[in-house]
Amino acid sequence: MSLQSFSKIQFDLLFENSRDFVYFMEKDGDDYRYIHLNKSSIDLLSEKVIGKTIAEVMKNPDCETITSNYHKAVENMEQVSYQDYIYVLSEVKKYETTVIPIFDENRTYILALTKEIAFDRDLENKYLFMRSIFFNTFLSTVLVSKEGRLLEANPQFLEDFNLNIDEVRLADIFELPLIGNGNQLKHYLDEAYKGNGLTSKLLTFINKDEKQRSFTATFSPLLQDENVIAVFIILQDVTQLILQEKELRTTSVGLSNFQSAINSVAEITIMDHNCEVLEVNDRFVQQMGFSREELIGNSLELIDSRTHSKEFFDNIFAKVQKGEIWRGEICNRTKYGAPYWADTTIIPFFDEDGKIKQYINVYYDISEKKRMMTELQNIEHMFRLITENTNDMIVVTNEDGIILYVSTAYTNKLGFKKEELLGQFYTSVLTSESKEKWNHELIGMGNRNNSKIDLIHESKNGEKFWTECNYTVVNDYLRKRGSQIIMVAREINERKEKENQLSFLAFHDSLTQLPNRRYLHNEFPRIVEVSDISSESLAVLYVDGDDFKNVNDQFGHDVGDEFIVQFGKALMRSVRANDLVVRMGGDEFTIILTGLNRDKIKRKQQVKQIIERINDNLQQGWSISKQLFAPTASIGIAFYPDHGVSLEKLLSNSDKALYNVKMTSKNNYYIYNPELL
Repeated sequence: MSLQSFSKIQFDLLFENSRDFVYFMEKDGDDYRYIHLNKSSIDLLSEKVIGKTIAEVMKNPDCETITSNYHKAVENMEQVSYQDYIYVLSEVKKYETTVIPIFDENRTYILALTKEIAFDRDLENKYLFMRSIFFNTFLSTVLVSKEGRLLEANPQFLEDFNLNIDEVRLADIFELPLIGNGNQLKHYLDEAYKGNGLTSKLLTFINKDEKQRSFTATFSPLLQDENVIAVFIILQDVTQLILQEKELRTTSVGLSNFQSAINSVAEITIMDHNCEVLEVNDRFVQQMGFSREELIGNSLELIDSRTHSKEFFDNIFAKVQKGEIWRGEICNRTKYGAPYWADTTIIPFFDEDGKIKQYINVYYDISEKKRMMTELQNIEHMFRLITENTNDMIVVTNEDGIILYVSTAYTNKLGFKKEELLGQFYTSVLTSESKEKWNHELIGMGNRNNSKIDLIHESKNGEKFWTECNYTVVNDYLRKRGSQIIMVAREINERKEKENQLSFLAFHDSLTQLPNRRYLHNEFPRIVEVSDISSESLAVLYVDGDDFKNVNDQFGHDVGDEFIVQFGKALMRSVRANDLVVRMGGDEFTIILTGLNRDKIKRKQQVKQIIERINDNLQQGWSISKQLFAPTASIGIAFYPDHGVSLEKLLSNSDKALYNVKMTSKNNYYIYNPELL
């Protein structure tokens, strides 16, 4: 099924109750446009962003970070994960975003899932965290690019040196008026650009009062893909010992809080160079179900889930033994056998001789994310199985009835290829009668979400078949005001045939197959309406076969039944195509003559001609069981509107006229006259 029909309803079924931020976006040039957001994302950004691009919603630095990772996922055609930090109301939050590229025909989509995660001890993340922690403290902090340009400065730095960030951003730091000993600063920066962190380096700067003051400086390289892209400088004023003491205390508390935060949100193990466990934090013990005594002194094979191959772990340790940081997903198992998927970072630490002394493993639980992705894959697989293997015919159109998707059962039944139907109007596979019915349905479709309609389809080879179509109208996630119609059709030829049979039996006489009294009551209002529009008259003839009882008594009921059938056929041969012959019961029939002149003389002549044809056809007779029958009939006549405007009144008056014939001569007709009755 094309993702163009991936609706907001389907998206909400998957993500509406997720506490993570979930975005479904379409690539739009070098940008990405928001299509669907779950509730958490709407609470964060509002519904106004739907339909907008990232560049229209985000500030430039955030926009570049997001789009670069999206581009990476699209170009590599694989899932990409990245992390970033946000400093909100004195609280640092870390987020992990998983970017899944989706390719559908000539369109490219992104499913992005962002969740708040715990901090780990990745060195790069540590630098980012330190930047966030110190940015709003009294310590002066500044971020300098590899080219020596000032990228960021915290408010304290700007206050200390009387600078305006908009004026100095991207300026050469050595050209700023605050520089005292520029050679020292350049030397320390050059060391930091090589990836070396420097601490407690003494520098002199000129403050806002144009006084020279001394600062201890910490240089922390900021790495991206193992390359230094900038250096974070933290300055501590050591001119006044009291201020120094306060700053040191604050820094100590901040780092202590950082360590406490790490321990509270991530599982941590410390291993020696032989990979035996030296220490675990409380979260690891609680998560895995093992006691400290069971873990310490053993290898982590104790929690191996046997999900990964030996080569997988060999590759990990080959990298960390080189002193490199490894990060990836590992499936462990708890003491009770439950799988525990973790975003894992393994960091090697060195002794004074440069040899690996310990490994610190930081685990972040992603079992729920794995479960969600598995469910998403299962849902997609199930949908494909249902649509491609069900006997029901599934079709999706836009609000104008243009086909967007057809299932395999649909194309098989109609004999078309999918390419022949996509982009065509749905009416192209309907009969002319059903085309009109469907177009009428489309007009009022906006007022209802779902309904049912019976339509006649016509296959490529001309075969026609009835279908019962259940449809649902949903919003088109690609267009703000558009909609899509999802329809499931099922062939009902057999049911329609039975319905037609039952309908015929309900309104026709089972013996003669002529319309019955119920049919006459249903049809008479239409006949009268046509007569009034044309200013014409009607005649109701009540016809009774003379001496019919003798046929039954003398020849039996089988012959009597066939006699009635032939009697009805004789009446049908006698009337015009637009007239109506009805069997009322027994040997009684009613004939409705239409299109008569309202002039009484001309009307009487018209009726007389038809009665003469009736008599002629009856006199010609018919043979039943080698017996010739040539019956006669008595007829009572009432005219509309002269003798009544309702069917009941006209039948009653024509019956009275018939009675008058029966009482006098039979084989005759009589027109109702209230003065003579």
